[in-house]
Amino acid sequence: MRAFLMAAAAALVMTTACETRPDPLPESSAAPAPQTVPDAPWREVADEDLVILQTLTGDVVIELAADAAPAHAAQFREAIRANLYNDEFFYRVIDGHVAQAGLEFESRLNDWTELPLEAERPIDAHDFAPLGNPDLFAEIAGHRDGFAAGREDGQEWLLHCPGAVGMARDTPPDSGATEFYIAIGHRRYLDRNYTLFGRVIAGLEHINRLDRVDPTSEDALAAFEDPGTSEQAFAERAERLSANRIVSIGLVADMPAELRPRWEVMATPGAEWETLKTSKRDYSAIGAIVVTPPKRLDICTLPVPARPIRD
Repeated sequence: MRAFLMAAAAALVMTTACETRPDPLPESSAAPAPQTVPDAPWREVADEDLVILQTLTGDVVIELAADAAPAHAAQFREAIRANLYNDEFFYRVIDGHVAQAGLEFESRLNDWTELPLEAERPIDAHDFAPLGNPDLFAEIAGHRDGFAAGREDGQEWLLHCPGAVGMARDTPPDSGATEFYIAIGHRRYLDRNYTLFGRVIAGLEHINRLDRVDPTSEDALAAFEDPGTSEQAFAERAERLSANRIVSIGLVADMPAELRPRWEVMATPGAEWETLKTSKRDYSAIGAIVVTPPKRLDICTLPVPARPIRD
């Protein structure tokens, strides 16, 4: 079974600070200011990168990060167009961790190419919008095209914030194929270790509503592989996972033009985004605040806004 690897949980002890100014970035990690500010404060998501995943409680809208992970985005599109995920299940949903979906069993994955790890890429800082304060995991954290990203030594990678969409794999780094996951917690220790190829821009609440379930145990695999028991085993599995069924998943590019939903994401870098970030740093005007927090942002607590375009 292509299992999503679990790392040992570690408790991160956070210390509070009294200052109300963000710590300056170290000179060695200082990123240049954004070199261009787009004329339009929002950008439209391309139809080929827009995915609608329908759950039993509602639609989840995903934007693919094709520039960051081209092979993974392409194979995900191919799997969608092959109807691979329709009527399949989120079969591994761990509270505060991830919701994982796909075919689950190795014997069902033989027709799909294993992909090279695309966890990071070399790219210059042009059009990268720095967050503006230190990050726990990356030398510099910020955003590119609405995706939370980290940078170091000319390398850039996407971050495992809630809503990040990635490819599960076995132990070898180049073994991902079809089993995807959506982060439902801050899982930053996975950064640069697993390929992220998209993010949820709307409907993450429907992923959070999934039943918490474990994948099929190793001891139960034989029943799925034995022709005499497989039909019953799959029927029982479907019943157990029924609340987590993927009703459908499709690319907007494949829908009739007149029915295609259109979505846009706040531009990063962009003046509206910088104003929003600034507003979220300062809580001193709130009367209920007793101890004024430092003027810092956790990059995973402020996702870049997205909205449907109303014709």
